[in-house]
Amino acid sequence: MKPLLFALCCFPLMLFGQFEAPPASPPATNSVQAGYTNLSVTYHRPNVRGRDIFGALVPWEQVWRAGANDNTLLELSGMATIGEHKVAPGQYSLYFIPKPDGNWILILNSATDNWGTRGYSAAKDVLRQTVKARRLAQRIETLEYRWMNLHPQSVDLVLEWGWWRVSCTLKLPTDAQVAARAEKELERPADPNDFYLAARYYLDNDLDLGQAKAWMDHWEKEGEEQFGRMRYQAIIEYKLGNTSRGVQLMKRSLELARKAGNAHYVSMNERSLREWERIVTEIDPEELLRESITYHDPESQWNNRTHLIQLAESRPGGSVRHTRLSFNPGKGDFDMQQTRGKDKIQLRYLGGTYGFSHNGRTNIGDSTRQRLNLTEDRTNVLRDYYSYLWGLPMKLRDPGTLIQPTIHQVWFADEQLLEMEVHYAPDTGKDIWFFYFDPVTKALRGYAFYHDKDGPGTGEYIILEDEALVEKMRIPARRHWYQTQGRLYLGTDEILK
Repeated sequence: MKPLLFALCCFPLMLFGQFEAPPASPPATNSVQAGYTNLSVTYHRPNVRGRDIFGALVPWEQVWRAGANDNTLLELSGMATIGEHKVAPGQYSLYFIPKPDGNWILILNSATDNWGTRGYSAAKDVLRQTVKARRLAQRIETLEYRWMNLHPQSVDLVLEWGWWRVSCTLKLPTDAQVAARAEKELERPADPNDFYLAARYYLDNDLDLGQAKAWMDHWEKEGEEQFGRMRYQAIIEYKLGNTSRGVQLMKRSLELARKAGNAHYVSMNERSLREWERIVTEIDPEELLRESITYHDPESQWNNRTHLIQLAESRPGGSVRHTRLSFNPGKGDFDMQQTRGKDKIQLRYLGGTYGFSHNGRTNIGDSTRQRLNLTEDRTNVLRDYYSYLWGLPMKLRDPGTLIQPTIHQVWFADEQLLEMEVHYAPDTGKDIWFFYFDPVTKALRGYAFYHDKDGPGTGEYIILEDEALVEKMRIPARRHWYQTQGRLYLGTDEILK
């Protein structure tokens, strides 16, 4: 009887003892595969909850546990490189030393069973690497780690919390691993499509196209015709300069895609064939430029007065920077006011004098001046940058501009346009530019450039959308930026009314 009574008395207490409140900083794991390597970060996620985080709750210049509760853990299934440091496969605790200038220190440590920084010992550090942190335009309430910019050869581990984002790039030996596997496994492959897979990797990752072609030649001999694989065989040939062979293969791929009813490949192949077509015209480059300038600046205002432009500059991830520009190209005067999160800055060059302000104050500390790059050199760079891009096509009259003699009719951004190639004198610039004009109105519709040392297929291209009137000049209302390689979106600049 007594044991039964004891059990009944304890039962309510046992029920009460089972209650668990939700954790204040719940656990999370984010995993990814990059190349042949599996990576994961395991951590706890505290909220801001109205607190000042970095520089207050988390002091500057001190080791921080990079999360909450027990160790934040980074795990790798293969070798990686951070900065100049080789990191062996395994599990590591992750720490940061935050710094107000944005040059944070990332720490990997071999002890993985500590609670926060309790028990942390620098003697067990595997590496310390300076990484870049920057302020965000919007506050992030809940601490989060993400894997971003995922490539076979690298991936970025990104931490966001409060007003800060810090990013660390891990480089991976994937290219060497692919080459080693190909050498071993493609000697006598069981499936000829393995040749295609290796060639496609080399194509997609800008490796040896001669080797990619050799593998595709093996596939062509031993495999069956297939529109998808033939498309990439055509691209390899075209990039190697075998234009007629590339066009021939692309047309055959298009024919097979149509027979298969694959609208996606039909569309891609038709687009490639259009983009590869470059028709020489008899148009005089000087006349084309004259007509375009007349269209955009009919009263020759560009060099003869001060212009005011207000911009919203958006970037991937949702950040938007508001910029007010005032410049007089003829005099060289320039004034830029810009909002970056909590920072409102001004850089100006007026009448031969430089000036700077931060949040309305001209007395700026050295650390703030350095963090925001408030310098004369930066002012000159921004003046040249903004006046060039918003002054096109008028800026093509500047000294040192070398307009090439042949105008081509090409496809650019799904439009048939006129292409003008422009080089620059050595003391002016080393980029190769291409400008695209409407064949009827001669309006500038876009442009592209690459650095001469990098070659074609690199650099960026810009698509212009709609028009805005600034005084009586027709200026592009929106500029959309893309990286040429992979057509990666970089941002949009929009004129505000």
